[in-house]
Amino acid sequence: MKVVVLFESLTGNTRRAAELIGGAIHAQGHEVAVRPVTAFDYGELAAADLVVVGTWVDGFIVAGHRPGRPGRLRALPALDRKQTAVFMTYAVHAGKALRKTVKLLEGRGAQVIASKLIKRTDLEGGATEFAAAVLAASRVGA
Repeated sequence: MKVVVLFESLTGNTRRAAELIGGAIHAQGHEVAVRPVTAFDYGELAAADLVVVGTWVDGFIVAGHRPGRPGRLRALPALDRKQTAVFMTYAVHAGKALRKTVKLLEGRGAQVIASKLIKRTDLEGGATEFAAAVLAASRVGA
């Protein structure tokens, strides 16, 4: 299976989570490319069986949660019927940011098969758990 992991990172936490997710999927024998949302390869994305998209939770500690730099996610090419998994890194509280991010990507045509919040203090555990869930949910992952 060909997998593209796209990330939008501000402090490096989401980038690290994306690398961990990509590594865990690659360790299961799949071809994986990990790229920032601003520097992806159109050919890789078109050929991908699965797309994983990650960003961070932006907003105030108790309110106004949203995906980090949502304009960059909206600028992605159409993901028409692509199996897509969504993750977000966060520090304190995520509110409804994950749901908003899923809706944003579904608006780009993505077929979201899995989503997860990953706390920045447990990037490795959260990324490993998410990668396993994504492969289990993927219809081409077996």
